[in-house]
Amino acid sequence: MAATAIAFPQSGYAATLPTPFIRMLAGPYYPRSFTILVIVAMGVLIVPLASGLINVVHVLQGVVDTQRQFTRNSLAITLEVRQIVESVSQLQRAAGQYHLLQDAEFGGPLRMRFDELQTQLTRLDAQLVDAPTHTTLAALQTRSRVLYRKLRPGSFLDSAQFHALAPEFDALHTAARTLLTEADASVQSELRTLEAAMQTTRQRLILLALALIPLTLLLAAVFSWLINRPIKQLKASIQQLGRADLSPLQAISGPQDIVELGREIDWLRQRLHALEEQKLRFLRHVSHELKTPLASLREGVALLDDELAGSLNARQRTIVTIMDSSSRDLQKRIEDLIRYGSLVRDATLPPTLPQQALDDALDSVLARHRLALDARRIQVDTQLAAPMLHAERGQLETVLDNLLSNAIKFSPENGRILIRSELSTDAAILDVCDQSGGIPLAERSRIFEPFFQGARQPDSAVKGSGLGLSIVRETLLAAGGTIEIVDSPPWTTCFRLTWPLPQ
Repeated sequence: MAATAIAFPQSGYAATLPTPFIRMLAGPYYPRSFTILVIVAMGVLIVPLASGLINVVHVLQGVVDTQRQFTRNSLAITLEVRQIVESVSQLQRAAGQYHLLQDAEFGGPLRMRFDELQTQLTRLDAQLVDAPTHTTLAALQTRSRVLYRKLRPGSFLDSAQFHALAPEFDALHTAARTLLTEADASVQSELRTLEAAMQTTRQRLILLALALIPLTLLLAAVFSWLINRPIKQLKASIQQLGRADLSPLQAISGPQDIVELGREIDWLRQRLHALEEQKLRFLRHVSHELKTPLASLREGVALLDDELAGSLNARQRTIVTIMDSSSRDLQKRIEDLIRYGSLVRDATLPPTLPQQALDDALDSVLARHRLALDARRIQVDTQLAAPMLHAERGQLETVLDNLLSNAIKFSPENGRILIRSELSTDAAILDVCDQSGGIPLAERSRIFEPFFQGARQPDSAVKGSGLGLSIVRETLLAAGGTIEIVDSPPWTTCFRLTWPLPQ
């Protein structure tokens, strides 16, 4: 696999990243599998960290080796210099035994002490690196050779001649002690150099860490984006289907298996769209098929009510009244089915919407529900800060009729209903609130679905079709508006509708 190197300035460190990763950064490149993408991400994130760790171990090993070598050399030099000082003293002692005692047997030890001193000086010369110490060592070698020639092993000096050499022995001792002092100073200098090198190494490691941290974070951010991007696209597609929006989905970009999953979701969308079309066709067909016999039934009830077939007694008139009420309720449900189907099929926003007086539309709707309001002694309060709405009159009355019917159905007796409107920066807002006890949180996400009915239903109310709130939502969507459930104490249930203002 080809690789590309990334170097860190002033750190002596270089990380090698795979070339496919560079291509991935340069363009919309994804591996075939999402698993491979995750593995590549983990591998690339490990590369700089592992390389940095290896570099740190290598640098620390070098520091340890240097410190070990320094300790070994320092101990060897110090021991060697101290032995030289001792050897100078032993040389003077052996020379005194040889010449003062005039004993030839001490000639051998005198030559041996001199040879040992020369060997030590030669060995130390190979170990020293400091120029002043080398100079002192060379002077010590020269003085020791000159003094040894004056001692003339093989012949004896008298006492006066030997004592005359005392200043030269003193100079030799002084040179040896000077060498010891300079060797200690040289060791201290090398120690300071080693400390400076360790400080430099520490700075290099800090720079390496400072370079690795943003690089690792950058790589993590890049791969997080690469991994989360297709997941977010899938999430958006699923949420779009959850909102019953069956328009074409956004194309999924990513690993091949994620792209295939996106295609499966789009196939599901197309299938749902086909099923929705079938359902709407079925609703339209059933609705129109029911209208013909219902019209005949309504006409027959009307003829009976007009007593064209003969007079009716009280019991018969009650039965006719029940039949008339039931046929009207059935007609309303059929009309709701037809209206819902037409709204879903033709949800196009008109270019311009006329202004409608909200109080006029509200009065018309309240008149249709006056009997139900009076029967349950429900009071309707209005606060119309925005008296005009940009909407079609029929759609506005449909929205108000369904919301008011729903509020009456669930409100307790002697309850109150609030209808208020206000203007925001870009929309007109209409709230319809009641004291019905609220909608459970688990049902709020489904309350606008067609045919959905909550678990809590009034005992005295006739069971509805479950299309009222769905018709309200589709009507608002067709007008470019929205509907939602909001919390507005002390009202327990509050529907908020928004109509966009014309631009």
